Amino acid sequence: MALVTEEKVNAFERDGVVLLQRAFEPAWLDRLASAVDEVMNNPSPLSREYVRSGDGRFFTDHHMSRRNDVFREFMLNSPASEIAATLLRSDKLNLVDEHLLVKEPGTDVPTYWHHDLPYFEISWQDFASFWIPLDPVTTETGAMKFAKGSHNWGKVYKPVMIGSGENAEGAAEFDGPAPDIDADPEGYNVELFEMKRGDALFFHAATLHAAEPNRSPGTRRRALSLRYGGSGAKWEPRDYVPSRPETPDLVPGGPLDSKDYPVIWRAP
Repeated sequence: MALVTEEKVNAFERDGVVLLQRAFEPAWLDRLASAVDEVMNNPSPLSREYVRSGDGRFFTDHHMSRRNDVFREFMLNSPASEIAATLLRSDKLNLVDEHLLVKEPGTDVPTYWHHDLPYFEISWQDFASFWIPLDPVTTETGAMKFAKGSHNWGKVYKPVMIGSGENAEGAAEFDGPAPDIDADPEGYNVELFEMKRGDALFFHAATLHAAEPNRSPGTRRRALSLRYGGSGAKWEPRDYVPSRPETPDLVPGGPLDSKDYPVIWRAP
């Protein structure tokens, strides 16, 4: 794809995160944005209110395309899957997760440092995410930040509760808690991404990341996170995952192809 140059692929492989400018047309974002409130008013059993108090509201839900036509059309017909496959140099993609994250104005709570790998039963190789904001994103409204290159540290840190930063009970210790990256952002090669509408981030599941609070008085921060396994991704069962799918037909170390991780794209 013209959007994804070899330079972009190399940057993703080197840094574990890459910014794609003007990746999605406004029409796609307008349609998704129009469906967000419908999803929030009819949440699934997988939804979470990470924050809902005087500190604001941080809402999440999963797999919207299974029950919402707008999200289904985006998943099937937008360029997201082909872009992801190109960045992963993959001839096949399995859909691992589809995640809506809404930080309402006045949500004075950050997204704490973590990486996605220990929350899922997917191997390190060929496991990555899109982060597609439906609104312009600034430091004030909840911009994402990444410790570039952390996907190559060879570490898997213990997962945390996203809304509180506390350790996830029942999770394996892995390599212990994530380091205090905010204490030395330069040393950890941190980059914060302010984004225009239409921009998107693509990042490896082992890249440590966090996000700022939404301290703005009136700007929502709605974003869609799409998690994909490429052709090299394998199923790796863990003792703890936040929402374990049914995986009766999968074999440890084998491919992801299943009802829970459907093949959403193949090379022509």
